[in-house]
Amino acid sequence: MDKVEDNSRLTATAELRRRAEVRLRAKSIKSNSSGTEESTQRLVHELEVHQIELEMQNAELCQARDDVEKTLEKYTDLFDFAPVGYCNLTSDGIVLLANLTTASLLGVERSRLLGRRFEQFVMDGYRLIFTGFLEKVFASRGNKESCEVALSTEGNSSLIAHVEAFACMSGQECRLAIINITERRYAEALLAEKQRELVELNSSLETRIVKAVDDLRQKDQMLILQDRRAVMGEMINNIAHQWRQPLNILGLYIQELPYAYEAGEFSREYLEENTRKGMEVIQHMSQTIDGFRKFFRPDREIVDFVVNHVIARTLSLIEKSFQEQGIKIVLDQEGDLMAKGFPNEYAQVLLNILMNSRDALVEQKVEEALISMRTFTEGNLAVVTIADNGGGIAGEIIERIFDPYFTTKGPDKGTGIGLFMSKNIIENHMGGRLTVLNTGSGAEFRIEV
Repeated sequence: MDKVEDNSRLTATAELRRRAEVRLRAKSIKSNSSGTEESTQRLVHELEVHQIELEMQNAELCQARDDVEKTLEKYTDLFDFAPVGYCNLTSDGIVLLANLTTASLLGVERSRLLGRRFEQFVMDGYRLIFTGFLEKVFASRGNKESCEVALSTEGNSSLIAHVEAFACMSGQECRLAIINITERRYAEALLAEKQRELVELNSSLETRIVKAVDDLRQKDQMLILQDRRAVMGEMINNIAHQWRQPLNILGLYIQELPYAYEAGEFSREYLEENTRKGMEVIQHMSQTIDGFRKFFRPDREIVDFVVNHVIARTLSLIEKSFQEQGIKIVLDQEGDLMAKGFPNEYAQVLLNILMNSRDALVEQKVEEALISMRTFTEGNLAVVTIADNGGGIAGEIIERIFDPYFTTKGPDKGTGIGLFMSKNIIENHMGGRLTVLNTGSGAEFRIEV
């Protein structure tokens, strides 16, 4: 601003001098009696032209001065109200020039900031960093250097600043930019804390998930064990039914021996005949045990098997006990159905469903108790349906009968895991589907593999 005013004053002075010279020259012309009138008119014209030129130059100078003042005002505003603090420092760190943003950041009036050492506003733990930074700035002229320091204000508040500077060509001072990054650092610290919390939470969740998975595995193993124990109990009962008649027959053979001896009919031929018949009974009982043992042997590989054979093997284990309870089983087979999976587990599913049907028929005291089994193919599926006339399943619980531990029986009659394990075997182990629905007279289970 001062330089512009000086230039304006010099221009005005020069113009006054020229006007004075014009007046003197005009007076000398008038006083010169030897000059002709023609030369006088020419000279007056030249002076008028020169006066017009001077006035035009003066107008241009005034316009240029106005433009300079506007530009200076604009850049002064940009400098003072920039979002970044700007100041000029000497090599000793004394503030020569500062914008209003710098004064605002440091909490001090600009007039009181000039002439002070900038280091006074640098917190103790960062002064060595700032001193080294300033030395590096003046040592590498023209290269921009930067550092991060904590600043304190006169109001005893603090801020974290990113400082950038480069030395002027004269090497006597440097231009410094101050960027307040307090909120950024606070946000980064908060983000780091949240990340740490998330890592800890993730670790905790992983631990809990692993524990939950282990618990579920243990529960699954317990369910399988409980289901097998329940089925084994049923199988022991079935073994008793299967063995009762052969044991009676074997007992009769043994009891006949002393009577034949007393009657004089005990001969070698008679002994060999009774021995043969007794061994046939014993062999039949041994085959029954082999059938039960194979039934409980777990399958290790997926194989193709004939569904009808598995059904026949399962029915052979329970038919005696079902007959004694007055339950008739009718089987309608449509050819030899082939399926892929685990035949022993498939047999366990059949057994679980048949046992549930038996319990329903016994509980409802159905006089002509009937279980109807049907096998057929549907597309590429081997389908087996097992239906009874036990009255069906109540509508409010039919969707829950495959849930673990859900049972409508007393605590001494069921564990509530047989149907749950059956659905798990068919759908998870063999990729099939097990469903149930009510018919007109009872419930019908449908197995698709």
